[in-house]
Amino acid sequence: MKRILLVLIFLFLGISGIFAQEVSEKKEIAIFKLSYTDWNMPNEALGMVDQSIQNVFINLGRFNVIGMSYRLKAKDISAFTKKIKEVKSSNIQIPEKVRLGEETFTEADFNKLAGSFIIVVPVVTYFDLKTNDTGTYAAEMETSFTFIKVDEGRAIASFSIKTTGTDKTDKGAVRNAVEDIPLQLSFQIRKIPVFQLKTGIIDIMGQDVILELGNNMGVKLGDEFRIMNTVVLPSGHTVERSTGLLVVKTVDEDVSTAQIFHASKKPVVGDQLKEVPRLGFESALYVNYINAYKPVFAVGIRQILARGFFSIRPFAGAEVPLGVKDFIIFFPVNAYLGGEINWYIRRLHITPSADIAVGMLIPIDKEYQDHVLYSSLGGHARLTVSFMVSDSLKIFAEGGYAVMQSMNVLFDSYNGIFAGGGITLKY
Repeated sequence: MKRILLVLIFLFLGISGIFAQEVSEKKEIAIFKLSYTDWNMPNEALGMVDQSIQNVFINLGRFNVIGMSYRLKAKDISAFTKKIKEVKSSNIQIPEKVRLGEETFTEADFNKLAGSFIIVVPVVTYFDLKTNDTGTYAAEMETSFTFIKVDEGRAIASFSIKTTGTDKTDKGAVRNAVEDIPLQLSFQIRKIPVFQLKTGIIDIMGQDVILELGNNMGVKLGDEFRIMNTVVLPSGHTVERSTGLLVVKTVDEDVSTAQIFHASKKPVVGDQLKEVPRLGFESALYVNYINAYKPVFAVGIRQILARGFFSIRPFAGAEVPLGVKDFIIFFPVNAYLGGEINWYIRRLHITPSADIAVGMLIPIDKEYQDHVLYSSLGGHARLTVSFMVSDSLKIFAEGGYAVMQSMNVLFDSYNGIFAGGGITLKY
């Protein structure tokens, strides 16, 4: 009997080991300075890019960042990876100086790199700064990033980011191009599997769950986590399947609270969670019918800021009012800014919102291309009811009241109750 009991205990411990929660920890990461071979980049631009890249990794919160003073060219990445692998696998004595391409590494720095978890090598693969016909400057750059896993001596990920910027000065154009890097880089890093946060449910309170990890690992409001279920196949292999979606509603230093948006089975303490990497926006595409003095159809898009927000979220949008007037020279567009409040009931989302709108007449004829006219002023008050079809798609119906008061004789005022619907894409 004792022998059977011991066997059962060992089996239980073994199964528990297989299905134990995995919780992410900070990873050591060494970042090279930006390499810019064959591209005539201003020195101040190099400093801005180097600092911008380091700030992204620091702000993500999931890394211990080691900044390196070396710039490694694209053609030298393969040789560097090979040298790292040689050192790690053969345990050879590192010379006082290691030369790779145009850089000479000290023994101490090479040891520091070899002890890191990941090495990041950024390289400018394209740069152009030119003057437009309007007299403004336009900067365009493409930066590639290679991630080398030190213990395996191989590249685990590589991607490129394209950014542009315009300004009245050349420095301003370059600065604007550099400022576009962080958002894209942060998203691309969070897409790499080895960097995606993994955690677990440590407590459940009604429709909310407490998950391990918070500000200490860069968790933000609006971040999404899938509930993962490990299934053992008849072959003995294990696979992970998603059984639900949680969205973070409050963040503390070491823990976060998330609301259950859907779950195929009741979540329990100990469930494994995995981050859903998103850029942090939702785009609502819609068509609304406005019951004004004559029928008006508004075709538009709302861009909602999701990451960093939960119940209250800001948005910006643009719509084209069709039927107000026939335009040959000008094209009508309403641009608006506003905010929304969300009540989440599982897959059903109820959202009242309001905004302030400015109407513009965009010239169609090239002869008038510099003559954008402000045509109207107004806004919208609406109630939107959405249903999550999938983790990345919602359908919705909405209704409310629209007012656009004419500021130009070329535009007719309109106001009235509206109704319509559309789809929302999450990314």
